[in-house]
Amino acid sequence: MLFAAEVLDAEICKLRGLLQMLHEDQPDVMDDVFEFHVTSLITHAAPEQHQRIRAAAHDMMAEILRQPVRPRPHTADIRLMPDVLVPAM
Repeated sequence: MLFAAEVLDAEICKLRGLLQMLHEDQPDVMDDVFEFHVTSLITHAAPEQHQRIRAAAHDMMAEILRQPVRPRPHTADIRLMPDVLVPAM
């Protein structure tokens, strides 16, 4: 199934949001998630759309990587049943 241009643009916007969250919380998986989603978008797009998708995705990734990571405020460490999860010594 091929996506229409409007659907592709919406999916690229969703990818931007996901990558921004990963940039803040899990930067180590950003590249893998990026490649997976861009490849998925390309497989659902007409061949004439492939270059546009790649260019938009790479520009978006570069823009996100230029953004500073906001420091996380020190908040309470809330865990459910931490004694069960940590082996006793």
